Amino acid sequence: MDWVGGAVGGLFVFVSTVAMLVLLAWASRRVMGAPVGWVRAALVSLVAITGASGALTGGLRAAGWADDDGVLAVDPWVALVAIVLVFAWAFVLGLCVLLVLEVLVPTGTVPTPWRAVRRLRQGRRETRRYAQVMTIALRHGLGGAFGRTRRADGTTTSRTDVRRLAVGLRDTLSDAGVTFVKFGQTLSTRRDLLPDAVTTTLATLQSDVPPAPPDQVADAVAEALGRPVDEVFAAFDPVPLASASVGQVHAARLLDGREVVVKVQRPGAREQVAVDLAILGRLARRLERDTAWGRSLGVVALADGFAASLREELDYSVEAENTRALRAGLDVVTHDGASSGPLVVVPEVVDGPSGPTLLVLERLHGTPVGQAQALLAGLDAASRRELADRLLRAALDQLLVAGTFHADLHPGNVLVLVADGTADGGLGLLDMGSVGRLGEPERIALGSLLLAIDGDDAIAATDALLELLDPPAGLDARRLEREVGQLVLRFRAGAGAGAAFAGLVRLVTAAGVAVPPQVAAAFRTFAALEGTLDLLSPGYDLVAAARDEGRPLLSRLVTPEAVRRKVTQQLMGFAPELERLPRRVTRIVSDLEQGRFTVAVRAFSDPADRAFLSGLVQQVIMTLVAVGAVVGAVVLLVADGGPMLAPDLPLFTVLGAALGFVGTVLAVRVLVLALRGTSRDRW
Repeated sequence: MDWVGGAVGGLFVFVSTVAMLVLLAWASRRVMGAPVGWVRAALVSLVAITGASGALTGGLRAAGWADDDGVLAVDPWVALVAIVLVFAWAFVLGLCVLLVLEVLVPTGTVPTPWRAVRRLRQGRRETRRYAQVMTIALRHGLGGAFGRTRRADGTTTSRTDVRRLAVGLRDTLSDAGVTFVKFGQTLSTRRDLLPDAVTTTLATLQSDVPPAPPDQVADAVAEALGRPVDEVFAAFDPVPLASASVGQVHAARLLDGREVVVKVQRPGAREQVAVDLAILGRLARRLERDTAWGRSLGVVALADGFAASLREELDYSVEAENTRALRAGLDVVTHDGASSGPLVVVPEVVDGPSGPTLLVLERLHGTPVGQAQALLAGLDAASRRELADRLLRAALDQLLVAGTFHADLHPGNVLVLVADGTADGGLGLLDMGSVGRLGEPERIALGSLLLAIDGDDAIAATDALLELLDPPAGLDARRLEREVGQLVLRFRAGAGAGAAFAGLVRLVTAAGVAVPPQVAAAFRTFAALEGTLDLLSPGYDLVAAARDEGRPLLSRLVTPEAVRRKVTQQLMGFAPELERLPRRVTRIVSDLEQGRFTVAVRAFSDPADRAFLSGLVQQVIMTLVAVGAVVGAVVLLVADGGPMLAPDLPLFTVLGAALGFVGTVLAVRVLVLALRGTSRDRW
């Protein structure tokens, strides 16, 4: 039975030790007030307990308070005081160690073992891919672009250098794979940040992606459906209609006979995109760290925005929601107030089989504008202009009236509908993965901007622009007004809409004005739309047509009925205040007549101000108390004389050690608060 008693005793010691470690770790986190890792706190506590136990045993024997067998030779209360002080100071030293660790290696920077193994596997893939991308970049002459530079402005010395860089960047992105190709296509729309030579060169990027094997596609569709393909589709064409970087589109027929298209995510697309985005982020951070042009362009922000957009594109349920939203605003009202029906066709979403990796849509029979030149050649100029007018009117209606708009109307996303082999005068929209939304204030401001440009009113255009954007506090409005006036003249002189809106974005960003993402998407819509309209009707003047087509739409925003409804809504909100207004005016007049009128100003009425002041006062008081406690502890520890608790144990020494413990704990807390205030992103 001795082994049973030994096992029970060992189990008790183990449980009590674990409980003490957890208690000390919890106390350390509470005292520091910082999210210190539990594993780190427990390990430091274990070291502190072990060290304190050894120091206590050796100290008791050295002082003659215990013999070699551990039998106490002093009053137990004196030994208890010594034990408490030793473990208290071990706790304080553990806090100091934790503080130093958090400063040097914050919690979270060192991964847990299982995370380390997972990161190691992923890191090897990323390293191989990173080396591959860097090799491609060096092969196309971009080695100098990745090196450190001493140029302060980040500009190049000649147009030849810019063109050479643009060609090398295009070829590098093209060879690096589909994710980088899509990034280059995104950069080609940022004329507000990149030179025209770069954006024009990047606009030629094409993603030539071979289709996935049919058996892999069938498995991916069955996995997304959660059942065999033939239980949902009566027919499924294994040869894709189109193949892109993230997914590919197949023709199919439902069991009820409806013809549909099935957009299925390519097998392994998420994993490949995750690796490529990690590589892209690493390259962006390196460029922004080592190059002046990378810092001036903010390539990290560009890469982060692209990564967020591409991750959203991987979720087809978002595209399904966007498609429904665009269909909801299709019915356009004509100039005389009657319904003209939809100007363009948006396919209907088939809800049942659609999901995050599979999207089933009504099939539209037609040809993308970029591939429909032979089809459009069979139409006369008037019919082609009518198609362009319909597309522009639909885009303006989405932007100014519905508020939900297709943000990527390039020639590949607009379909010329076909009936019996010829164009039937209709247009369809594809790929609703990129959709923007504007609220009523933004739509009114955008309409006001277009009206001001049409009326050559630089002042009104500036006011509308500032209503659309986020102006900084020190903005030179007069200078911005003059520059907007020059840009308005470019609009009215027939400058291309893409170049004009790109110039508008460059102008406001140079003035330090932040452009909200949805407003930037609206501006880019006009730039993408210009090329599509020119293919539909060569020589199409987007600015002049927008002026003609936009007036009726803008008038719908300010109709008497709309204004009356808006005023009624606002008056309903003001009604309680209006009822109280006469009584309040009477009270103010009475106080003025009798000399009792006063104005009370409450300092620190804002909760954030009160919290800041309270925290500051708390930190100052804690600092003073900590300093006072430490100074008092030093005075007591060096003081001579005083009562004795035991031989060689003065009372002042015990009090000094206890006071020093309190002061040191408070000092650690003050340092934690100070460090959290200066680097909150790390704590």
